[in-house]
Amino acid sequence: MKRRIELVALGLLPVCISISCQEEEVPERLIRPVKAMKVGDMTQLTGRPFPGRAKATEEVNLSFRVSGPLVALPVKVGQVVKKGEVLAKIDARDYEVTLRSAEAELARSRANLQAMETGARPEEIERLKAAVKRTEAAYKRWQSEYDRIMDLDKKGAATTIEVERTTENRQRAESNLSQAREELRIGQTGARKEDIAAKKAEIQSLQAAVDAAKDQVAYTSLKAPFSGTVAAKYVENFQTVQAKEPIVRLLDTSKIEMTVDVPEHLIPYSRYAKELDIMVAFDAFPDRKIKATIKEIGTEASEATRTYPVTLVMDQPKDEGVEILPGMAGIVYGKGKLPDGGGGIEIPVGAVFTPATEKQSCVWVVDEQSETVKLRPIATGRLTTTGIVVRKGLQPGERIVVAGVHSLGEGRKVKVLDEVLDEVLDGVLDGGGG
Repeated sequence: MKRRIELVALGLLPVCISISCQEEEVPERLIRPVKAMKVGDMTQLTGRPFPGRAKATEEVNLSFRVSGPLVALPVKVGQVVKKGEVLAKIDARDYEVTLRSAEAELARSRANLQAMETGARPEEIERLKAAVKRTEAAYKRWQSEYDRIMDLDKKGAATTIEVERTTENRQRAESNLSQAREELRIGQTGARKEDIAAKKAEIQSLQAAVDAAKDQVAYTSLKAPFSGTVAAKYVENFQTVQAKEPIVRLLDTSKIEMTVDVPEHLIPYSRYAKELDIMVAFDAFPDRKIKATIKEIGTEASEATRTYPVTLVMDQPKDEGVEILPGMAGIVYGKGKLPDGGGGIEIPVGAVFTPATEKQSCVWVVDEQSETVKLRPIATGRLTTTGIVVRKGLQPGERIVVAGVHSLGEGRKVKVLDEVLDEVLDGVLDGGGG
């Protein structure tokens, strides 16, 4: 009996081991993807320096839209030009010839349309009748010649060349006669409605050709699209240039822009920057502080640094001897008082909840080393238009869960959503597929 019990125990051992392994694997299978964010302190907006480089508000490489030899390139590097000023010219003669030809075709079609709509004058009708008589006589001559050659051909006395030439001349004479008779009919009675409609469509097409030819002539002059400074010339005068080939580089330095990289945990508070005095100090003029405003805030973070680009704009200083040029390095900082004292960390309202075991508001903090969540009591402040301010309980740089907070538990293993997506994409790219 004792031996039998030992054998049964040994037989059940693999089952127990299997169940034990499965229980250990359960937490791994139940890792929950969560949406999370890294938090920051609003007070970090004030006094913190952000390095950047200046650039012109508008900068462009200008080129012609047509090709040809340059005949004028009057500007010099560093020259200040006004909007609309000619910077370079291409020889326009070929384009002007094309324009005149298109205009002549248009004028001819309009005259024909007028004749079709009103009919021809008496003297024109007489001319058309005379043309019909001439083409009838020519047709009769070629018809007679055709009949003679065909008789000879039946007798074997005509060459192939004679037959072909006579046939071709007879067909041409017949076509000319038909055209002359049609022109006489139009002159006497006017054209048919469908012919007039076709002629009007032809005129529209010719008008478009004239407009395009005028544009081509206009494109032979390269004009400044805005007032600015010529930064570079890429060609020499009398050189043949191609369409879209860079000719000059133009910068508008009346206003200066600067782009700085802001960490992701401060981006939610960038809207408070309007409450601050944003100042820029350039390395070339360290004692001169220039006021700036936010022009735009980037919505996509750099993959390498996880920072967001924020573009500032400022007026060019009017101080004598102080001119900010593109490429100059500088430091940006904010100075002033934020709303409601500006203290605390702002987070989404959906991240805050009150569990049954607690008597105050809490959030789930992601422990990035163990990849688990931990309950954290917090002290909340005022509501904002986009969230709620946390006065106590969080530190800048911590990551909190911002959605699905009621479905988590203490120590629950999680994976931040963007990290989960990255792993899926990596698997697909590596051929992991399913």
